[in-house]
Amino acid sequence: MSKVLVVDDSAFMRKIIVQMIQSDPEFEVVGIARNGQDAIDQAQKLKPDIITLDIEMPVMDGLTALRRIKAVCHAFNPHVLMCSSLTMDSSNEALKALRIGASDVIGKDPAIVGKGDDGFKAELLAKLKVLSQATHTPHTTHAKSKQPAGAAPTSRAPASTQDFAIDPSGFDAVVIGSSTGGPPILEKILAKVTNKLSVPIIIAQHMPELFTRSLTTRLGNICSCGATLAEKGVLIHKPSVYIALGGYHIKLTRVAGNKVVSRLIEEQPGALYKPSVDLLFESASALYGSRLLAIQLTGMGEDGTAGAKAIRKAGGTVIAQEASSCVVYGMPKAVIEAGAASAILTPAQIQGVLSAFCGGSSVSTGDSEQIPPRMSA
Repeated sequence: MSKVLVVDDSAFMRKIIVQMIQSDPEFEVVGIARNGQDAIDQAQKLKPDIITLDIEMPVMDGLTALRRIKAVCHAFNPHVLMCSSLTMDSSNEALKALRIGASDVIGKDPAIVGKGDDGFKAELLAKLKVLSQATHTPHTTHAKSKQPAGAAPTSRAPASTQDFAIDPSGFDAVVIGSSTGGPPILEKILAKVTNKLSVPIIIAQHMPELFTRSLTTRLGNICSCGATLAEKGVLIHKPSVYIALGGYHIKLTRVAGNKVVSRLIEEQPGALYKPSVDLLFESASALYGSRLLAIQLTGMGEDGTAGAKAIRKAGGTVIAQEASSCVVYGMPKAVIEAGAASAILTPAQIQGVLSAFCGGSSVSTGDSEQIPPRMSA
């Protein structure tokens, strides 16, 4: 059972959120706090596994409290789920919270939550369960794990790993799948992407619509090539960063004139999260084949695994994020265990791969673990 501390300046919202959490036997609400300073005091006293933290509060706001919690509670390091109002300003603050160290964010519309909305309740409990599992499942690096089932035999250099190298000229597009803990990693790996980028980079990040709009603005400020929100009918034609609109699934489609555009789909069978990484990966694989590079970042579950397998079958390349750098290791781990990963890299190494698309003909990551190609079915 995971211990949860609920922080909100509204007594009514505290009551509703506590009731929602206590409806699931996996969680115990060990305390409540009314503002940021109260949250710090309660966190030190109660040592919760997870804290739900409002952003806008009197006495001390959520971002200031988050910084202090990360500083004074490092011994037990609770996961923090930021509860953000569904406004553009609040979504910008939520992205700041993720950079500071929050594990995830959830959009909170008081008018809807106050009615005991089943959709919000389901999302809240789902996110808490992800963080609970991350709390009680220690990270292990894949270097200590077994070779994925289905992988072909390999000859490794004794007591070392082979370098992973790519030639950027061999690719026409990059697709990235990301979920819990993803936005700060996206910022890191895209930090050296310049206006010399040679291919489009298309990203599916599990987030609500307003959050993806804020993320697009943020990444656009980081990347000199710019960033575009991939809404309905957006052309994926120039080397730039494209972020799938939250709340919908994205499917890449080729239209007249050999142009690639983004289609938005409201529902996709079997897809638990929006936008679906699987649908992005699979549709991109059908268009780009062996000239596609996919990157699977941190997140819970298996979204992206089926797509990664399709990419490998088509001759493309798949990179999975290394375990210890993930907030939640589920999505990369699933790709690796399916035998669909070409390599396992740290965010710094992935940054090096992407920066190679902005100049130079090849890149070697040096200290990576390469996974042998999967045998064809």
